[in-house]
Amino acid sequence: MKYLIALMVGVAALFAGAAHGEGAPPKVSEEDKVVQPLFDSAVPLVRSRRYAEAVAVLDQVIGIYEQRYNADKTRYFCARTKEETLLYLFEAAAAKDGNSAVVVSMNWASAHYIKAYSLIELGRLQEAKASLQKAVQLSPQNSRFLSELAHVYQSEKDWSQALKTFELAAAAKDFSPPDQKDADLARAWRGMGFAYVELDRLDDAEKTYLKCLELNKNDSAAANELQYVRAQKGKRPAAISGAAGVAVPQTAAR
Repeated sequence: MKYLIALMVGVAALFAGAAHGEGAPPKVSEEDKVVQPLFDSAVPLVRSRRYAEAVAVLDQVIGIYEQRYNADKTRYFCARTKEETLLYLFEAAAAKDGNSAVVVSMNWASAHYIKAYSLIELGRLQEAKASLQKAVQLSPQNSRFLSELAHVYQSEKDWSQALKTFELAAAAKDFSPPDQKDADLARAWRGMGFAYVELDRLDDAEKTYLKCLELNKNDSAAANELQYVRAQKGKRPAAISGAAGVAVPQTAAR
């Protein structure tokens, strides 16, 4: 998550711009006018590592949206692109369950996302996971949010759930902004590769890291992990390294 926050801080308008992009409602609501200065003030707090203060500000942002958007039989979404917006609206219409869908400012989901990062830095992992789950609830096809939630599952050593969530993140890249598709996909694939290693699926890990390098030959993180995977495969018989999901006896692993 840290490299994503560094990117966000470097371009302070990343999420603010998304809130008013092609996938957002065409008009700026009254609550957005109140929220935007609060939201923008959280970025320098994170940058200066004043995480507790950032959480307090972001809670204000979240509270404003929760108070405004709470109608019965309405599900609220946040989207980065027109395609993501249309998906949520079409899915709601197709469900025919009497519920409507409304797409609102991206700031709402992004506040949960940045709050989660701050909570992780404060050592409050479970609260961070809950915040990321809320971000994903608002933006279920946001590849970036899904990858960060998967990263939390990694921290919990829940490798199967991490892998499933990274797979969802990889699939969701189709709804990422064009200039972020490759980065979102690479992040998801690297996460999948890591989970494959922990699940002792080295062949799958190798294939996944190779895909990362096909996407970006300068992906040093994927290159380093690929080197590690091949070194591990070299320490065991081929039949064992290819046995996906099978635990390797310690004597064979040496």
